[in-house]
Parts: sequence; structure tokens; C-alpha cells
Amino acid sequence: MSESTNVIARNTRMMMSSQLVTWVSSFVLMSFLPRYLGAEEYGRLYFAISLNALAGLVMDLGLTMLVVKEVARNREKVNSLFINGGVLRIIAWAISLAITMFFVILSDYPSNTVTIVFILGLANVFLGVYTLIHRLFVGLEQLQYSSFGLILEKVFLAVVGVVALLLGAGATTIAVVMLLSMTVNFLLSFFFLSKLTKINPREYEPSSWPGLLREGFPFMISGVFGFIYYRIDVMMLSSMTNDAVVGWYGAPYRLFDTLMFFPVILNTTVFPVLSRQFQTSPDKVHTTARKLLSLTMIGAVPVAVGMLMVARPIISLLFGLKEYENSVVLLQVLSASLVLVYVNFVLNTVLVSYNKQKQVSWIAPIATVINVTMNLMAIPYFQSNYGNGAIGAAITTAFTEMFALSVNIFLLPKGCFGAADLRAAAKTLGGGLVMAVTIYFMQELFTNWVVAAIIGCAVYAGVLFSMNILSGREVKYLISVLPLRKQTASSTANK
Repeated sequence: MSESTNVIARNTRMMMSSQLVTWVSSFVLMSFLPRYLGAEEYGRLYFAISLNALAGLVMDLGLTMLVVKEVARNREKVNSLFINGGVLRIIAWAISLAITMFFVILSDYPSNTVTIVFILGLANVFLGVYTLIHRLFVGLEQLQYSSFGLILEKVFLAVVGVVALLLGAGATTIAVVMLLSMTVNFLLSFFFLSKLTKINPREYEPSSWPGLLREGFPFMISGVFGFIYYRIDVMMLSSMTNDAVVGWYGAPYRLFDTLMFFPVILNTTVFPVLSRQFQTSPDKVHTTARKLLSLTMIGAVPVAVGMLMVARPIISLLFGLKEYENSVVLLQVLSASLVLVYVNFVLNTVLVSYNKQKQVSWIAPIATVINVTMNLMAIPYFQSNYGNGAIGAAITTAFTEMFALSVNIFLLPKGCFGAADLRAAAKTLGGGLVMAVTIYFMQELFTNWVVAAIIGCAVYAGVLFSMNILSGREVKYLISVLPLRKQTASSTANK
């Protein structure tokens, strides 16, 4: 492997190690929350999480992507970016919290919903600053430090949260636990940063703020509107249906969010490398981008197909069919759009690496308009005809992702991807179709959905090997990024 590939493999392995722990922790908590809170109270909590996530994205100011890009190209900017970026985020947090509270009070939400929103709003200040620190770690390609912070946060949240639920805690108490978990992450992340670089408050320069805001603006526009078209459906469901429908939608959507770990890990580890390559070796960017797309497709298809084919037993296992029967179809629709989301992650990363963030920033606002327009029609239609307006929201999400994919492909530089990449993608999707058919018949034969899913994945891998989509090179790379396989990674790098 090349030096860049080794860096990607090392950082991906570190993130995979932490993701294994955080995913299990999140999975455990996700299994308890909807079941113990009930659809209505979980709907309130999910609404508060979504609203504050939107406020948190506004306070991001576009610095998340900008910081990685700048630090990857010039590591001497770490302290200045932390001091000035941190102050800007704290100012933005205070403004966003005031606006958020004004909105929920003016909208006459119940007092317990207002309380939950406020508690999670307080947590946003810690989330905003530690996210900035984590992006500095990404730019420095020292992902182990952000991994430690996330592990501690998620394990703390899962353990304390589950205990609280077993003791009869409600959504308000869970919100407090979330606040404490983010505080813990912030304290640990700041400690690690102070070990990596000397924190010098003298680099506090308000004169640098306009430049940071100007450079971060395209990222902020893209991020804010991108988040809106992911989350506006929750706000619309809350106003157009009821808490139970929001709960039906929130349960599978949290699972859908959890499944974003694979593209997030790959893109987080690859983005600094792509940014550096664009500046030092532009010819290598295409090669790295193609590898990223191939691995993403190989990973996305079995996840999407598996969730689509075994949606009912998964909902039954995690949340219980008695209260979340209506979530089954939602998980199926969301699973069908998962491949689109994965690929859009890749294309956005590649485009930003090519300094096309200004063009990319226009996609999200247009997608938001499409999303809101469709939801205004789809949610009432499915609510009145099927008693589940969330079906319309899920379908709208898939349609919006298709639009974003089309525009991303249009914006790609010539020669970035070619006919060979298109053929490989088509073959990968074909392997997914074979996997789906296999799982269907295996469920009929064994009645055990776990066995059926495992056999389906094995068949999928066999089909990809037979079509030379999955080769020894991909397998070696995937092995090299697995936790606790450092020796394998080292030997692979020398071949």
C-alpha cells in the first residue's frame, strides 16, 4: 500500500475500534429508549433532539469541514483555529439557544417538551466545542483522541441512561444524562488537545473572524440546509400528525442514523488525505476517490438489503411490534435509500476536496425546497389514507437523496469516475439483488432471520468475488482496518 493508504487504514482502524464500542452502546440505549418511554414520550424526546441538532448545526458556522481542510494543509493553525473558532461557536450557541427557546414557547409546546428542549440546548455548547476539537484531531490525523472521547460519552450515556430507564426515568431525566455525557466528552477532548498543542489565548484575534466566517459560509449553508432536509420531516410530522407518529418514525430513523457509521468513518479518514493530495499530488486524488467509492458501495448494499429484508424481526426485537408495528414499513423505505446516502457522502467529500464547496452548497437549499414541498403533500396523504404520515416523510427522504445524487454526479470533475466505476456499481447492486432473493427464500426455509441474513451476506460476497468486484486487494484493506489487526495491516502495507 502507498503511504496515504497506510494513513487511511491506520485511522480507519482506530475509528472502527471506537465505533464498535460506541455502536454497541448506542444500540443498547436505542433498544431501551422507545420501549421504556413509549411512542408518545419518545416522540417528544426525538423532537427535542432533532430541534437542538438543527440549532447545533447553525452554531457550527461551517467550521467543521473548514478546520479539517486547513489543518491538513498547515498544522501550525491548530491553536488559532481552536481559540477563535471556539469563541465564535460559543457566541453562535447563545444566539441559537435563545431562538430555539423562543420558537418552542411561541409554538405553545407542552411544558415538559420545553424543558427537554432547554436541557439539550445547554448540552449544545459542549457538543459544539468538542466537535471543533475532534475536527482538529482529524486534520492532525490523530483520530485516537476523538475516539476516546466518543467512547467515554457513549458508554456513559448507555450505562447511566439504561439504569435510569430501569428505575422509571422519563424523557427529561434522559435529556439530563445526555447533557452530562457531552460534558464528559468535552473535558476529555480538551485535555487531549492541551497535550498535543499549547493552548495560547493570545491568539485570540477578532480580526480573523470575518475570514473564518467567509471561508466557512459555503460549508455552513450546505450543512444547515442538508440537515434541514434530513430533519425537517420530524418538525412537519410533529405539527401535522401527533407524538405517536413521530415516535414511529423516530425509532427506525435512529437506527438509520446509527448505520451511517461506515461512510462517516471512511470519509472522515479519507478527507484529510484527499485535501493534502489535491495540493501536493492532484493526480492521486482520482485513484483515492475511486477506492473510496468502491469500498462504500461494497459496504452499503448488504446493509441496505439486509435491513430491507428483515425489517419486521428487527423492529420486533428492538422496539416491540405491539407499539411499533407501523415502524416496519418506515424502516424498509429508509433502508432502500441508504445506498443513496452512502454514495452522496463520498461524492460530497470528493467535491469539497476539489474546492467545489461553493457549488455543493447550492444542493442542500434546493433539496430542502423539494423536501418541504413533497412533505406538505405526502404527509397528509399517508396520514389520512393509511394513518401513518411518516410513510410520506420516508419516501420524500429517498426522493431527495436521488436528487442530490444526480447533482453531485453532474458537478464531478471530468475523469474522476468513469464507465468502469459505473459498471462496478451496477454489478454490486446486482449482487445485492441476489442477496435479497436468497434471504427471502432462506427465511421461508429456516424461519430464523439471523441465519437467513448470514447466508445472504455470504452469497453476496460470493457473487462479488465471481464478478471481480471484491478482490484480494479489497479484502486485505478491509482486514487492515479491523481492530486489533495491526500486524496484518503492517504486512499488507509491504506487499
